[in-house]
Amino acid sequence: MTRHKHNRHASILSDSVELVRLIGDFAEAVGRAKDLPRLGDCILTTLSQQLGLPESAIWVREFDAGQYRLLASLRQSTASALPPTLPGDHTLITYLSATPRILRYEQERASPVGSAMATVHAAVCLPLRIHTGLLGLCTLGPLNTDLHVGEDGIAVAETIAHIACNALDHHMAQEDLRRSSTLMRRTDRLRSLEIMAGGFAHEIRNPLTSIKTFVQLAPQRQQDPVFIREFSQLAIEDVHRIERLLHEILDYASYMTPQPSDVDLNELVASCLCFVSATASQRGTHLRTALSPELPLLSLDRQQIKQVLLNLLLNALDAMPNGNGVICIHTRLLPQVDGISWVQLQVEDQGCGIRTDHLEHIFDPFFTTKHTNSAGGGSGLGLTTAHQIVHEHGGKLLVESRVGVGSTFSVNLPAPDVHSTVSAARE
Repeated sequence: MTRHKHNRHASILSDSVELVRLIGDFAEAVGRAKDLPRLGDCILTTLSQQLGLPESAIWVREFDAGQYRLLASLRQSTASALPPTLPGDHTLITYLSATPRILRYEQERASPVGSAMATVHAAVCLPLRIHTGLLGLCTLGPLNTDLHVGEDGIAVAETIAHIACNALDHHMAQEDLRRSSTLMRRTDRLRSLEIMAGGFAHEIRNPLTSIKTFVQLAPQRQQDPVFIREFSQLAIEDVHRIERLLHEILDYASYMTPQPSDVDLNELVASCLCFVSATASQRGTHLRTALSPELPLLSLDRQQIKQVLLNLLLNALDAMPNGNGVICIHTRLLPQVDGISWVQLQVEDQGCGIRTDHLEHIFDPFFTTKHTNSAGGGSGLGLTTAHQIVHEHGGKLLVESRVGVGSTFSVNLPAPDVHSTVSAARE
């Protein structure tokens, strides 16, 4: 009798150790998952093995669409028949949202829920729920299986589902954050394009004038070889200038994927000033530069850093709605810190300044003071986007400001070998 009890306790202990090991291995596996599809595969593999049901699929909620999309499937002989999305009013979705429990087809066969399980070939349907509601659901089959899933297996599956929900919620939040970040950058870039379009119109006026003059005079001066040679060369150069400007603005408008390359920061400054100079002139604001001739080439995403600089320049212009001021743009090589060299880009304005209690919030999304200190509107996304871009480049975006005196924004970027330098761009 004693020996029998000992064997039974040993068996229970052994089962408990295996269960703890299973849950530990699963938690470690979901922690290693790099993205949502891999996480989905990991969840399905573990649930299929634990419940002995080889076919499985997982749907997760799309926050902005009110539906659930198919994230992953495992060994589905009818995978092509699985719906890619389940609408928010699908029978399984509405039922599991109201009653989050594991569903078994053998118990629900005659009900509407059972019919809905049949459409996704599910012998078992497992809700994935968090505090905000139904995050998703897992289905396991095949539907015509004779295998009975016991209460112990259901309990383990619920534990696995709980761990899976936390991991899914984290990954989906990160994915949503990336989408929001992309939208923020696109919104800020469209705002910059408005001012760039004005600068573009200003910049092409002179070359178009010279081309028009050449075309008008050519019939009269066609026998003058000097005129034809010199003006035709000038016209070609002006056409190339317009082509470069078109390429610049179209590239900026359509660009999305990060593409780091060697960038001459001084040349980038000159390019941005080209687009804002017309607006600055109209407002009576002077642009001054102090560009160091000893800057190294930086490994940057040109369009992203251009977005940062344009945003800082536009903010500086907005800070001086009445004009009659100066915006200074500096570049310099900073002393090494812990063996790392830094290049600094500064935009300094003589505007209204930023209150001390606002300084700690200026990089927060949707925080803006433009309704009180500027004639221009603002979404409050520009500095947030700029701060994130600089951070992703391994740099820092800093600000100093005094009310009534002005603000200075400093972009500090890590530099490579300082011996690889370029000349300052022409002012």
